[in-house]
Amino acid sequence: MIPVMLQTIRLSAFLLLFGGHILIAQLKPDSKEHLYGLELQAYPAGFIIALSHERFVFPNTSWLFRVGANSIDRRDFSTENDRENGWGVGASVGYRKYVALKRNTLVFGLHTDMWNLWIDWENGPTSNRPTAGTSFVLVLQPWVEAGYIFIPTSSRSRIGLSLGFGRELNVVTNGRDVEQDWIGSLIFRYQFSL
Repeated sequence: MIPVMLQTIRLSAFLLLFGGHILIAQLKPDSKEHLYGLELQAYPAGFIIALSHERFVFPNTSWLFRVGANSIDRRDFSTENDRENGWGVGASVGYRKYVALKRNTLVFGLHTDMWNLWIDWENGPTSNRPTAGTSFVLVLQPWVEAGYIFIPTSSRSRIGLSLGFGRELNVVTNGRDVEQDWIGSLIFRYQFSL
């Protein structure tokens, strides 16, 4: 288990660093607007808490970077096991486009998350021979979002609510297979600029 986890962590770090350098190289040097924030992303089988940094390359276009924790409780949603729950850590890279309204704004985004998850699974919990274990999974999760951002008058902060839709893809699994599927989510965010 240790060699697979080490390979997965190395792959995750390489992809995030490589992708981050490519994105940063494309940024306009005179772009100074940055947003920092906290996001709560709820989905039917869990929730994500993330810290975010958004850097604008144009007045209505930005790159988003997130790091966070993912808590999972799939109850009986899984087609692989009777019960699955766990947790993990991960990061995201995303692209956002804003459409200004009178005072507030609409937001549309494309994102890719990468999660290192530890999933505890159980089968036949009420039978004479239940089985249980833990699987380590590297999940790649591309997703899209559409939402509304409320910008209070004379404030350097903003509050947003978005809907997300994407796909969980188990790229590396060490242990028994666990669920991967389409996923919908509701994202609440608080952002501020310095």
